[in-house]
Amino acid sequence: MKNNRALFFLVGSVIVFSLGACVRSVEKVHSSELRKLDPALQGVRKSFSNRQVNDVTTWENVRRPELIDYYENYVFGKRPAFKPKVAYSVLSIDTISIGGVRMEHREVRADYKYRGRKMKSYFAQFLPLNVKDPIVFVGLNFFGNGTLDTLHSLTQSKHYVMKNAGVKTKGHHVAEESRGTKAYRWPLDLIVGSGCGLITAHYADFDPDVNNGFIDGVHGLAEGRVHIRKRNEWGSISAWAWGLSELQAYLELQPETKNSKTAVIGHSRLGKAALWAGVLDERFDMVVSNNSGCAGAAQFRTMRGEDIEKITNRFPYWFARNFQSFRGNDSLLLVDQEMLLSLVAPRALYVASASKDSWADPEGEYLSFYKSQAIYALYDSTLEIPYKYPSPNESIQFGNMAFHLRAGEHEILRWDWEKYVEYAKKVLYSPSN
Repeated sequence: MKNNRALFFLVGSVIVFSLGACVRSVEKVHSSELRKLDPALQGVRKSFSNRQVNDVTTWENVRRPELIDYYENYVFGKRPAFKPKVAYSVLSIDTISIGGVRMEHREVRADYKYRGRKMKSYFAQFLPLNVKDPIVFVGLNFFGNGTLDTLHSLTQSKHYVMKNAGVKTKGHHVAEESRGTKAYRWPLDLIVGSGCGLITAHYADFDPDVNNGFIDGVHGLAEGRVHIRKRNEWGSISAWAWGLSELQAYLELQPETKNSKTAVIGHSRLGKAALWAGVLDERFDMVVSNNSGCAGAAQFRTMRGEDIEKITNRFPYWFARNFQSFRGNDSLLLVDQEMLLSLVAPRALYVASASKDSWADPEGEYLSFYKSQAIYALYDSTLEIPYKYPSPNESIQFGNMAFHLRAGEHEILRWDWEKYVEYAKKVLYSPSN
């Protein structure tokens, strides 16, 4: 496969045209004809060497590895092989009450060391009381643990953050007055009150969301401050995905959660990271993409809203440098996002969109979801999802696949979490009290 990467890139347009007239006819537009096709006819079930994928063995031994390799080299970037040492320090542990729900809150500092370099991250964990091995949601937050609740034990982030109407900042740093301002995105009374847990960290702990040359975060830890970035090396999305796996690793070391089922979750750019983490790390039992849009759940070839050119002009550092080669030529990629979603199979997959989130293209997200059943059906022969774009506030579930379209804008809200918690308890297991 390694020797063929350059060949794949150079002859991409030729191979793409061989995938069938359905793909040739839908570049940049939504095609009603494509939606009606049997998903088994789509490119996800045909290898780069034109081998048909009709069984799990061929999928797992041929198609899945080559797709991961392609995403690593041409989209998200390939991580270096490194294993930092990590030490955990429990900063606080308390029994608290949020919204009338009692729970255990633990704040943990993870100190990483690698070849003389250091990095630290702060984990906020919330677990139900007297629940053995609860399902735990694993996610990153945008503005630091201190914005999840007004608790002063939650570590306030000192990293660079984006400007946001709901968060008070000084410069690009979260101000103390912003404690609890993003609690609505993390309804702990609902999550923990349903018998589930949550572990989260500020995504900037693993890589600040700013184009500063990869001198800090996990890139700096792994490779140092002086580093020439190759075209296929990892960007920020892959770094955030690495951080999600670190949260998973911590859970496995704790007696309360070492046997827990976990659901990795992310919104927007962190939805892209959650998908990529779920693909690379099969320890996650469920993968949740909330409004992940371009390079997440939405189709490239039928994209409305953000596309490769727009996203790489604004955020080139999120991806491998190779990804920029497809600016204005989305159709030359040898992958589309039903392939990314398919890489989660046969584990539980939940894709969610919002009806007014045109930038993330909710219809394109549903199309990817619909087409990814081609691989899920290899594991479940009874699976058959008809093409029917949901109405606002409609949730659909088919075995290990679920989708909903929330009425409203680009956000993650309590209504979304109600669906995620309900589905996780249904397809993973109900914890014993």
